[in-house]
Amino acid sequence: MKKFKLNNVALVYFGISWLIGIIIILLMIFETQDELALGLLFLSAFNLIINLFSILLLFVLYYVFPENKTEFKNSAVMLFFNFPILIALYILLIYNL
Repeated sequence: MKKFKLNNVALVYFGISWLIGIIIILLMIFETQDELALGLLFLSAFNLIINLFSILLLFVLYYVFPENKTEFKNSAVMLFFNFPILIALYILLIYNL
C-alpha cells in the first residue's frame, strides 16, 4: 500500500480545527465556561472561511505545480472533512439555545 501524501501545513490546520471543535463540544456538554465556548464558536466560524480559502488555494496549486498533484488533491479532500464537525457544532448550538 502506498503512502498517503499530504501537505504538512494542511495537516496541521486540519488537526487544530478538529481540536477546537472537540473543545467546544466538551465545553457545551459540561456546560462550563460559556464565554469560552462562544468565543471558540466564533473562532470556528472564522475557521470555516479560512477552510474555504485553503481548499480553493490547494485546487489552484494542483494546476500550478504538476509534480505535487496528488499531495494537493489529497490535502483538499482532507480539508473537506472539517465541514461536518463545523456544521454539527452550529446545529448543537441552535438546539441548545
